[in-house]
Amino acid sequence: MRPFFETYMLKSLKALLSSADESAESQRKRLEQAIAALVHEITRMDFEIKPEDVQAAHVALIDLLGVSDGEAHALLAWAGRPENRLISYHDAVSEINRAFGMEERVSLVEHLWRIAHADDDLHLYEDHLVRKLADLLYVPHIQSMLARQRVRSERGTDDS
Repeated sequence: MRPFFETYMLKSLKALLSSADESAESQRKRLEQAIAALVHEITRMDFEIKPEDVQAAHVALIDLLGVSDGEAHALLAWAGRPENRLISYHDAVSEINRAFGMEERVSLVEHLWRIAHADDDLHLYEDHLVRKLADLLYVPHIQSMLARQRVRSERGTDDS
C-alpha cells in the first residue's frame, strides 16, 4: 500500500507544480490584458482615438510589460475589440494591484497621464478616469499629481 501512496503523492506533486507553471503563465496573460484594457480605455475616453493616443498606449505597454512591438500591437487590438471592453474596472484593477508594487502602479498612472495628454488636449473625461484609476490602484493623490506634472513637463505644457 505504501508504494501506491508514494506514487499517488508524486503524481499529485507533479500536477501541482505543472499547474503552478500554467497558473503563472495565465496570471501574466491576465495582467497583460488588464493593463491593455485600461490603456485602451484612456485612448477612447475623449470619444476619438487619435494616432498620438495609440502610439502613447503602445509605448506604455512595451515599457510596463516588457513586451515586443508586435505583442503590444496585439494586446491593443485585443483590448479594442468590443467584446473585450471593460464593463467594470474591478477585475482589471484587482489583477494589477495583486501583481504590481507601488512603484509599478505609479509608473502605470504616469503612462495613463501620458496617453491622456498625447493629443495635447486633456479632455475632462480623461482627467477624471486617470484620477479614478489612480485611486483604485491605491496610488496616493500626491504621487498621481507628480506623475501628471512630469508628463506635462516632458511635453512642455507645464502651465500649473
